Amino acid sequence: MNKLKTILSLAFMSLLLTATAQAVNADSCTTQYGNGQYGTTCVPTDVTINKQVKNPISLVFVENLGPTDEKFSPGAEVHFKLIVHNASSQDWSNVTVRDTLPQYLSYVAGPGSYDTNSKVLTTDLENVKVNESREIEILAKVDGAGSFAKDKSLFCVVNHAEVKTDSRTDEDTAQLCIQTQVLGVTTLPVAGFDSFALLIPFTGIGLTGLALLKKRW
Repeated sequence: MNKLKTILSLAFMSLLLTATAQAVNADSCTTQYGNGQYGTTCVPTDVTINKQVKNPISLVFVENLGPTDEKFSPGAEVHFKLIVHNASSQDWSNVTVRDTLPQYLSYVAGPGSYDTNSKVLTTDLENVKVNESREIEILAKVDGAGSFAKDKSLFCVVNHAEVKTDSRTDEDTAQLCIQTQVLGVTTLPVAGFDSFALLIPFTGIGLTGLALLKKRW
């Protein structure tokens, strides 16, 4: 009887340890509600990716730039940053990162291989250690003004990034907006102001000439 109890006890402990190990490696799940529907979203605890875009005015990387935030113009450069973090208890020998550029953005530079047809940049990271973070920076460019429809002036796009290991996947996005027309300008361009300033000395000469003509008459 004592032997049987010992065997059952060991079997129970083995099952408990297995369940605990699965829980550690499992996803952290939360229920999301919206638009009258609900579902379960699982956030991987092993590997994560954070996608950011650089603010064109403050030059600080942020999560998103919405319609009310600073905007890009046609032909402007766009800097993205990807932060990959290994939060697991093991090293990853190979981690694959895929970044997909949206419409109106063209690839300029970044580590890895870029597919012009799919607009996907693939980067392989090797030997990502436990609790290590890796950063990837990507440079893109907004298309020229001729690529945008003329019936509106604001275009918002979303850049998508994904990280994948042997058993885990995570993804993130970053939004930015493009302003093709500057409306409601109330100040003169710098060049216009400089040109006017250059004319001031000649304006003085003209007034002096008029004064001399009056004296002759």
